[in-house]
Amino acid sequence: MKNFSISVCYFHLNQTLAEPPDRVSPKADFIWENLIKLSEKLAFTELKHLKSQLVCYEFDEVSTFKHQTKTLNLINQWLTKEQHPIALTAIHQNQLAISGSLAPFLFHDTYAFDLTLSPADDERDVVAAEIDLFEPSSLFLECSENTLGETLWLYGQTEIPDTECQGVADELVRNLLKNTNFTFELVAQGNLLKVPLFEYEISQPNQRNKLYRILVWIDNQGISPDVKPVYDYLFCSLLTRHKIEYVYPQGRESYQKARKIYSELEAKIKEFKQDLPLEELQKLLESMPELSMQYQRQLRNLQAHYTTIKTNQLNYQTYLQKFWQPGDIPSWREFGENTCKRYLDQIETYLSYIQPGKDLIGEFINTLRGLVEIEQAKSDRQLQQTLQNKENEEKDRDRNLQNTIQAVGTGIGVGVGFAGILAAGYPLIEKPWDFPSPQHPLLPPHPFIIALVLSCLSGGGLGWLAWFFTKRYLNRKSSNQQTSLPSPQNQLPSGDV
Repeated sequence: MKNFSISVCYFHLNQTLAEPPDRVSPKADFIWENLIKLSEKLAFTELKHLKSQLVCYEFDEVSTFKHQTKTLNLINQWLTKEQHPIALTAIHQNQLAISGSLAPFLFHDTYAFDLTLSPADDERDVVAAEIDLFEPSSLFLECSENTLGETLWLYGQTEIPDTECQGVADELVRNLLKNTNFTFELVAQGNLLKVPLFEYEISQPNQRNKLYRILVWIDNQGISPDVKPVYDYLFCSLLTRHKIEYVYPQGRESYQKARKIYSELEAKIKEFKQDLPLEELQKLLESMPELSMQYQRQLRNLQAHYTTIKTNQLNYQTYLQKFWQPGDIPSWREFGENTCKRYLDQIETYLSYIQPGKDLIGEFINTLRGLVEIEQAKSDRQLQQTLQNKENEEKDRDRNLQNTIQAVGTGIGVGVGFAGILAAGYPLIEKPWDFPSPQHPLLPPHPFIIALVLSCLSGGGLGWLAWFFTKRYLNRKSSNQQTSLPSPQNQLPSGDV
C-alpha cells in the first residue's frame, strides 16, 4: 500500500461551564501533555519540545514553559507561532523512516490537533503487519473528563477491486488494535470524495467506547483525492460530531442525577406531616436549599446539553454540505439529520420530566417556610405568655410577702402593747407569797405569775387577730387592684373607636 498515512485527530475542551469566560480549565493542557508523552514512543524532537512552539504556553521566571490560564484572543485558530503545521523530523523505526506533521488548533472552547504520520518515502509499500512500526497502541491517547474524543484516519493507495477493499480495511484495523484490549466493529461504509471509506467503532470488554473512531480510506483507483480545499470543513465535521457524541451521554447522566435527587425529595414529602414539631420542620426546611440547587444544576446542565447538540448539529450539517457529494457515505448525513434529532428529542423528553420537579420543590419549600413561620409565631406567643405568667407569679409572691410582713408587724405591735398594759402590774411581784404547807396545801399562784400569764395570752390572741384581719384586708385590696387593671391584650388603642 503506497502513500500510506495515519492521522490522529484529537479533540479536548480547554474551557467548560465551570470556568469564568476569561479562564481556561485546569486540565486544558492535558492534550499537549499527551503529545509530549507520545514522544517517548515516537521520538520526534518537535513533540518533545512542543511547549516552546505553541502560543498557549509562556516562558516564566523559573525558565520553564507554563500553560496560560487566561483565554487566548487569536486572530485565527492556529496555535503555532508561524500559523502553519509543525514539520516532524524523520525518525527510524526498524529500517522504516517515518516523518509527519502536527497541526494544533483552537476552535472556540476546544483544543484540537491533527497528527499525521507516514513513511518518509511516499512510494514505500506498507503492508498491514508493518503498522506496528507506527506504535499504534500509543496512538490511542489517554482521555480525561474534558476529552471529546479521537478519530484515527488511515489512508492508502492499492490496486484491488472494490469487493476486496473491506477485507484490506479490516486487516489494517486488526493490526492497529493488535496490542490493545479493543475489539472493532464495522458500522458504516460508502464513498467519500469518490474513494471507498469504512467506519469502525471500537469496544473495550463489555463496553462500547464512543471516544474513539477509526476511518479507513482505501484509494483503489488512484484518484488521490484533493483534500486541501475541504480540509477545514472535513476536520470541523469530525470535531462537531465528537462534541455531540460527548455531550449526549452527559445529558443522560444529568437526567439520572436529577431523578435521584427527585427520589430524595419524594421521600421527604412522604415523611412530611403538617403537625410535625417546629424543630423537625426547621430541619426539613434547612435540607431543602441544597437539594433544590443540585436539582436546578442538573436541569441547567440538560438545557445546556440541548443547546450544545442543537448548535453543533447545525454546524455539522453546514460543514458536511461543503464536501459531501451524492453517493457519498450515507451514515454521515443520517447522523446530522436523524441521530442528532433523536438525541434532541430524547433530551426534550428528559426536560419534560424534570421541569415539573423544579416547581414542586419551590412549592414544597414555600409550604415548609409558611408552616415554620406559623409554628414559630405560636411558639413565640407561648413563650411570651409563659414569661408573663412567671412575672405575675413573682409579683404575687412579693405582694403576699409584703402583706404578711405588714400583718405580722401589726399583730406584734398590738400584742406587745396589750402585754405591756398587763405587765404594768409589775409591782405585784413585791406581794408576799408563801409556799404550800400542811396547813395550806392549795395556794393560788403568785399574783405576778397570774398577771404574766394573762398578759401573754391576751397579747398573743389580740396579735393573731390583728394579723389575720390585716392580711385579709390587704389581700382583698390587692385582688381588687389586679382585677381593675386591663390586660395588655384587651387594651384598646388610643384615639377614636
